[in-house]
Amino acid sequence: MNKKFNIFCDELLKWNKIHNLTGYKSRDLIFENIEDSIYPLSFINDFKSAIDIGSGNGFPAILLAILKQDCKFYLTEPNNKKSAFLNHIAIKLELENVEIIKNRFEELPKFKVDLITSRALFKSDKLIDLSKDFLNNNGYFLFYKGSDEKNVYKKVGNRSYVYKSKGNLNG
Repeated sequence: MNKKFNIFCDELLKWNKIHNLTGYKSRDLIFENIEDSIYPLSFINDFKSAIDIGSGNGFPAILLAILKQDCKFYLTEPNNKKSAFLNHIAIKLELENVEIIKNRFEELPKFKVDLITSRALFKSDKLIDLSKDFLNNNGYFLFYKGSDEKNVYKKVGNRSYVYKSKGNLNG
């Protein structure tokens, strides 16, 4: 496993004791979520820029940024504790391809990216409606959802991955 994944895990556990960032209290649970975060790289198209809506404790964007160093990642997180952790971990992992935006996604000025990701924030239809103006015409949405989500592209266990192109919004 990638050395940076181990550092991410250690730092998340350390910060979690003080700031209660996540319910994941063990290395095993964190590594399950790391694997969940990077799994879509096995089936999605290549991309050069991404925005993550509600980045929280870094799943999936920090993990994707570790593996995709040639891509620019914008992580949006309005929560002070969580955005502080994201800034800390991006510096600690020397992720020069990551920019943390401490703001609500809805309040951002529009800019274009190739991929929009989100995990467990809103239903897919609402996420698409909120974010479609940020997506390049040939870009994709990648949402990590629970098992009850509709329009699922791929399902693994209790995780549903919604992967949809901007050009295919009506299908």
